[in-house]
Amino acid sequence: TTLFRSRNMKERIFVCVASYRDNQLEKTIISLLKNAEHPELIDVWILNQLNFKEDKDCIISEVEKYPQISQSLIDYKDAKWCSWARSVVYKKFFKNQDFVLQVDSHCRFAKNWDTELKNMWKGLNDKKWVISHYPSHFDPKNEILKGDYFIKFKIEWFNDNSWFQRQKSISSYEIPENPVKTAFIAWWFIFGPWKMIKEVPYDPYIYFNWEEEVYAARLWTSWYNMYAPNKILIWHYYKLKDDNNEKHLHWNEHNDWSERQELTFSRCAYILDIKDVFDFYALIEVDKYWLWKARTLEEYEKFSWVFFRKQIIKDYAKNGEVNENYKI
Repeated sequence: TTLFRSRNMKERIFVCVASYRDNQLEKTIISLLKNAEHPELIDVWILNQLNFKEDKDCIISEVEKYPQISQSLIDYKDAKWCSWARSVVYKKFFKNQDFVLQVDSHCRFAKNWDTELKNMWKGLNDKKWVISHYPSHFDPKNEILKGDYFIKFKIEWFNDNSWFQRQKSISSYEIPENPVKTAFIAWWFIFGPWKMIKEVPYDPYIYFNWEEEVYAARLWTSWYNMYAPNKILIWHYYKLKDDNNEKHLHWNEHNDWSERQELTFSRCAYILDIKDVFDFYALIEVDKYWLWKARTLEEYEKFSWVFFRKQIIKDYAKNGEVNENYKI
């Protein structure tokens, strides 16, 4: 089929990176390219949001050395939010490469990560697939890469605006032989086919929270199956502060963040049928970023064991399990 058009050719990977005043960006991209088995088949597009006077260490210094990299620079004051930045990258720069990889600007990569991901894809034997999970942690001070393997998404409780999503760690000897089906995704590591971004475009109106939950529901109702990888291929830096030096965060530098987050809560609650919403600003172009009809929201609730309207989380979801018999 068209989806598998790349089996008889060299598969290219489009890497989407949205960076916000991040001095880990260059090390991330160097790690990505140096550890790829076929860096010549990788196209990296970066939306680099920065302070032009203060953030010299947040720019890839000699980008001309890396023909695979394209870096678009904008003033951090014009930056809006994470989903918006990723949406800009996909809309402006994606050229229908065979695969899409979405990662954060503070990551490290395993040796031959590109070939390993392609092999996972081929082993799935699934026409509509997505590989995603929370990567293990690394410490940029000493470049220590943690060995914890996160495979499951535990959904623990609802609060007034969202549910809190926690990853479940399993010991290395429990790592499964094959990728494991899951109900959720982590936005700092998503690997999928090129059609994923065309069929399930990124919503630029979501600020931060709920980005993962709603995108997972949209993928699933568009008939995409989500899998956690069975190998550690990417590490992520999670801390927001080191030695009393805080990382630059959008919500610390933009006064309208809380208003945007409230609009996000309303927008996502409407999409997931948690409540009725009548705020025009929360629903701008919502029809473009809606759930699809290949599978229903009710089926997704049964599959994930999370019931949005009723605010019920079954114990299976708390253990990171999915319901393969969701049609029953």
